[in-house]
Amino acid sequence: MDTSYLVPIARKPRNVRTRGSVRSVSLCNRISSVKLSQTWPTNTSFVSEVNKLDARMLPPLVTAAAWSINDLNTGDVLWEKNSAETREMASLTKIMTCYVVCNLLRQFNQDPEKLTFTVPKFAAQIFGTHAGLKENEVITIKDLLYGLMLPSGNDAALTLAHGFGLLLMQAKKSRVISKFPTSPVQEFVREMNKTAIRMGLRSTTFTNPHGLSEKGNKSTAQDLGKLGYHAMGIKLIQDIVSSKFYETTVVKYTGEKRILKWKNTNRLLDKGFNGLKTGTTPNAGLCLSCVLKKGGNGVIVTLLNAKSEFNRWNESEKLAQWALDTVIYVKGKLESLGDATTSKLTTKVFLDVARNL
Repeated sequence: MDTSYLVPIARKPRNVRTRGSVRSVSLCNRISSVKLSQTWPTNTSFVSEVNKLDARMLPPLVTAAAWSINDLNTGDVLWEKNSAETREMASLTKIMTCYVVCNLLRQFNQDPEKLTFTVPKFAAQIFGTHAGLKENEVITIKDLLYGLMLPSGNDAALTLAHGFGLLLMQAKKSRVISKFPTSPVQEFVREMNKTAIRMGLRSTTFTNPHGLSEKGNKSTAQDLGKLGYHAMGIKLIQDIVSSKFYETTVVKYTGEKRILKWKNTNRLLDKGFNGLKTGTTPNAGLCLSCVLKKGGNGVIVTLLNAKSEFNRWNESEKLAQWALDTVIYVKGKLESLGDATTSKLTTKVFLDVARNL
């Protein structure tokens, strides 16, 4: 069985440290203040080139309550505002649901195109955004993942959580009898929280697999950016979240077939973005995790509680474009300096600049 598309891309995660707000100091002024030019005294042409970009060094105005820009290649926070504030995350929760499912597919050596789950009644009846699943329909894991991430199906989330929760409970019983029995969905949510701990998401807790408002289901912009970094390291997730449309056939236990068609809720796919997930609840507000790549660079922008639909899309797009055009550009220039010691020093200085602005 070929499961190569489930294997994470080998990448070295880095520790993330950030400050809580954006200050009105340009990157070039900060570079001058730490006398970065002394690091390469003969490279005056680069200093001049950076100075020409001074007017574009500050991030665009963003009205969202919190946001974070993470480097897609390293997971590092490049820029942020209030990114350590704990907030509800709505359906951005489903990024972790999707990631955990992909991990469990590997753990149980299952093919997502062959393994199927039956939609339970409570999943079919869940309110909020849904994939249109009906009770007792049989659907593959691959199709469920598309139903989870494109139309943001709460029914798909519960079906996946129930099915994999049963597998986890069966595996656990073969090792030890639990004194504290849980439901399959609770068992899956427990796995989500274990995964968050392993990732180092210190301000993130999950109480459900779909993101509907619950007091304990919360995270931060910087944690969600780091989660997005890990999720985009799996090819199957990349394929799913970059798809604008998806069509599949589901089969009822009676043999009756039905065609389902889903459209991705992420409007930025029409503007060259590659993912990742939308989210909206009354308590969390309008949220978005989006990915933009350019050449070998890429960024993950996480926006929490945007002021309007227009602002959610417009501000996320501006932040991503700005980061690729300026922050990553400067970082790349610094890292391209010849001497290894100098490269290490200038990269450290850049990260200090990015964290303290």
